[in-house]
Amino acid sequence: MVRFPLLLLVALLAVGCGGPPRDNPMLNDVRTLYLDAEADSLVAQHAPVALAEAREALDRAEAVWREKEDAEVVDHHAYLAQQRVHIARETARLNAAERAVEAASAERQQVLIEARAAEARAAEAAAQEAQRRAEAERQAAEAALAQARALSERVSELEAELTSRGLVLTLGDVLFDTGQATLLPGAQRAIAGLVGFLNDYPERNVLIEGHTDNVGSDATNQVLSERRANAVRDALVASGIAPTRIRTVGLGERYPVTGNDTPAGRQQNRRVEIIISDPEGVIPERAPGN
Repeated sequence: MVRFPLLLLVALLAVGCGGPPRDNPMLNDVRTLYLDAEADSLVAQHAPVALAEAREALDRAEAVWREKEDAEVVDHHAYLAQQRVHIARETARLNAAERAVEAASAERQQVLIEARAAEARAAEAAAQEAQRRAEAERQAAEAALAQARALSERVSELEAELTSRGLVLTLGDVLFDTGQATLLPGAQRAIAGLVGFLNDYPERNVLIEGHTDNVGSDATNQVLSERRANAVRDALVASGIAPTRIRTVGLGERYPVTGNDTPAGRQQNRRVEIIISDPEGVIPERAPGN
């Protein structure tokens, strides 16, 4: 019974030397639970094997913690150790009861043994069910992480930027003829990438915003921005994206991204921005002046 406190001391020293991560609360609770069971004479006398199994499960949880596994993995193993401690206590209670029953009548002895056995089976079944749920939760977390990584890769391929309004894909002025709203052939690559993304994530919608520089009248710029936004929408619809997933708006020269005092600045301001919704299809409204 000396091995476990020594293991605990080594683990605590390792934490101070830059080894395992900081204490895991659930693992700390299980250590305390095990020490209480180990100090319980009833458990030590009537369930030594189950107690040893609980210690082995705790040792595995400690090893996972020292190997700096994710907190979810440590919690999973700590939970299994916790269930083993509960089983040791249940087993001790059952064994003690069975020995007490030996002095009673055969009928009473049989009844009590069956009752305690049923309790032990129920405890074991509960532990197995808990383990199954924990495994299902772990798999769900891994699946969610894989989905997040896949989305990140697709966003990178799309060359979209993550903003306060969500994912934004910008089509520059070079994809249109000067003063025109017809997409040039070079725009097809960007459109094809967006179509592929929307097909893979059918729960997402888009808002297409047309923008211009300040050259020309407000009315002319407004019309041009609307036509360019609509040209992108038409390209998406022609590629099979449902019109109900697309909104367009022309904003003229109202939202420049840089100054209009140089040709390069004006070219940056002549653009179409495609805002991709969140998984619920929601796109935040543009804040005033933003």
